Amino acid sequence: MFSKTAHFGIALGILNIVFFLLQYQQNIHTDSKNIFAIVMLPITAIMIILSIVIASKKSTGELFSIRKGLQTGIGVILIGGIMFWIYQIIHANFIEPSYIGNLAEVAQKDLKLDSQFKPEEVAEKVAFFKENYKFSLFIDIVLKSLFTGFFVSLITSLVINAFYKPQ
Repeated sequence: MFSKTAHFGIALGILNIVFFLLQYQQNIHTDSKNIFAIVMLPITAIMIILSIVIASKKSTGELFSIRKGLQTGIGVILIGGIMFWIYQIIHANFIEPSYIGNLAEVAQKDLKLDSQFKPEEVAEKVAFFKENYKFSLFIDIVLKSLFTGFFVSLITSLVINAFYKPQ
């Protein structure tokens, strides 16, 4: 099971990095409203579903458990997310040192559009982001994707458990 999880997780991480590089090439990597985020969601779901289906077919003679499906799906999203997070840190420190500043500017514009934040609160949030960008990127990339991975894995595991009977 871990072998397939690792393969699909590494493939997902590489796809995330390639899509980010395409965004970087087009200079839309700091834009929060681009098409690549929408395109990556079904690709991520497909990778998780494929890994769970393959893991379920490998369980010969034993019933496929929802727990095994969740472990596989979350493992895929976790490996891919951590790879992408590490690349983001490398990108921010070595390739484009102004990347965090650009992200902070976009966040500042978005926060200013929201009328619930005062200007000093916006400045405080942006300063916190700049100081703790590694942790902020980790939360944004890995933890948010874990929620998606959990629900896709759960639904896929429930469907497989309901309809797949080993022979």
